[in-house]
Amino acid sequence: MRKLLDEVRMLLRDAGVEEPRLEIPRQAGFGEVSCTSAFDIAKTVRKPPQSIAEEIASGIDLSKARLVERVEAVRPGYINFWVRWVNFAPDLLNTVIGEGERFCWSAVGRGKTVLVEHTSVNPNKALHIGHARNTCLGDSIARIYRSQGYRVVVANYIDDSGSQMADILLAFTRLGYSPEPPAGERFDEYCGRIYVEVNRLIESDQALSQEKRRITLEIEGRDTETFRLNRMVAERVLADQLKTCWRLGARYDILNRESDILAFNLWDEVFEKLKKSGAIYVAVDGPKKGCWLINLSQHPTLAREGDEVLVKSDGATTYVARDIAYAAWKLGLLTRDFRYRVWGTNPDGTTVLITDYAGDREYRIGGVDHTVNVVDARQRRPQEIVRYAIGFLGVDRSRYHHHSYEVVSLSARDAEKLGVRQVQQGFVHMSGRGGVFINVEQLLTHLKEKAVSETLKRHPDWSRGKVEETAEAIAVAALRYNLIRSDSDKMIVFDTEEAMDMEGDTGPYIQYAYARASRILEKADTGPRYECPASLADEEKALILKIAHTPLVVEDAARMLLVKKVVNHAHDLASAFNDFYEKCPVLTAEADVKGFRLAIVEAFRTALSSTANLIGIPLLEEM
Repeated sequence: MRKLLDEVRMLLRDAGVEEPRLEIPRQAGFGEVSCTSAFDIAKTVRKPPQSIAEEIASGIDLSKARLVERVEAVRPGYINFWVRWVNFAPDLLNTVIGEGERFCWSAVGRGKTVLVEHTSVNPNKALHIGHARNTCLGDSIARIYRSQGYRVVVANYIDDSGSQMADILLAFTRLGYSPEPPAGERFDEYCGRIYVEVNRLIESDQALSQEKRRITLEIEGRDTETFRLNRMVAERVLADQLKTCWRLGARYDILNRESDILAFNLWDEVFEKLKKSGAIYVAVDGPKKGCWLINLSQHPTLAREGDEVLVKSDGATTYVARDIAYAAWKLGLLTRDFRYRVWGTNPDGTTVLITDYAGDREYRIGGVDHTVNVVDARQRRPQEIVRYAIGFLGVDRSRYHHHSYEVVSLSARDAEKLGVRQVQQGFVHMSGRGGVFINVEQLLTHLKEKAVSETLKRHPDWSRGKVEETAEAIAVAALRYNLIRSDSDKMIVFDTEEAMDMEGDTGPYIQYAYARASRILEKADTGPRYECPASLADEEKALILKIAHTPLVVEDAARMLLVKKVVNHAHDLASAFNDFYEKCPVLTAEADVKGFRLAIVEAFRTALSSTANLIGIPLLEEM
């Protein structure tokens, strides 16, 4: 498609348009490329856009064109270009099949580093479905950036020093809970259950609340037994959390612990810089006397809720202060750095490092060009404070991006099946502290069981191992796709029946289209041919164009940070293929048509595989 766009630009420049503005028409019948430059020119020469478009179109020399067959000026001022299919189609199919999945890659980010931070679940519980949205969004963003040539560092922030950890330690040290879970229960799930129960006890017992505060302070003292117990709990929970994330297809480079931000004194350096900038001040009277606050009076929206405390009167830092220090580290603004040790390996064999004061590894990111922090919408204010603060450290605030997303709820139908009773307005909001949640492992198992049942109906002769492997892929595709298909700022109501529908806007629908294409190629008794027939069906043209658009969609998704664009394109590809499948027989076609359609099928498979990989959808050769 880029070759076609380059040719159109060349034709327009030769006709006198210095900086052509091009777009892809959204509807059929308006050509394959459209130029909107006449509207811009009309603003300066004071002539009707249609008149300008006609002049430009009449001056285009198509004798120089190989991929463009005709051009036309249409009201109210567009210049539309139609491709010469006999050249365009073979070139495209040859390129896609020849380059494989790399055909939608680009080098636009070469030499630049992006840090994508996602998941970041407190290490005191298992991941629930809301956390899974974070993981799937963040992992997809990292994959998309990587395809565009960026060096991508994936981080998982481990908040192991907050009061939520004190709940678990209180249970183990004061309330008689065993540090070992009952048989058959994972440690992260066990701690999540304890978290709920302890919070209910604290609500009615002031002494327990005070004890929790004491434990919270002890966690920050690295030489205490409490700190060592806290680290053991956090690491055990983290190990289980990562198993779930790996099951979803995510991977990580570094695991950065909040307790190590304190240990490596990152805040001290930032604190001095902020004092020198004049951005922070100490309160001399009132309820915040002795606290250090950041002055937000000049911020257009943050000022309404007043200035934010960064350091309490007792010297303790707030989590916002620690987030500012962490952001400064990401952007290379500090002289201090973390040390690491090897945590383990991702399923792809790459090493995972975790911060450790006594670690023997360095992981120098050198200050990233851009950092993307996938954090839910309820943290907009703290995230904006961080972004505002780093501006006083001499950095362009646009380098720090909060990728916000809304919560995930469970449909009433699924809530009832999974034993959740607190249903309101047809769905259930997740609440870890309130004990209203569905763990990701539980949900994936539920989806997998349904997929096993459906797969056995279709393939009673398959081995149990093959059925299980297929069902796992379907479950992961159903969940991931459903969590990332909507705009990030829209709440999701997850429903199993909807997510598993092979005819809807779902992951299994994508998988089924790919499996269909695979079966055609498996049954073919000849290879693809690239010579284009004299005429093409509309369904052939539509599918070829969808394939051609793939690199442009991915590039736009990276530039705009919109995972949804890739998700929508995967669905559009699958839909275009299904239309083609219904209207354009492949294996029973005449020899020359058959070879060309086989090339279309193979190119489609490549395009869909590339697109699905960017959003973490596992594909299947058969379903």
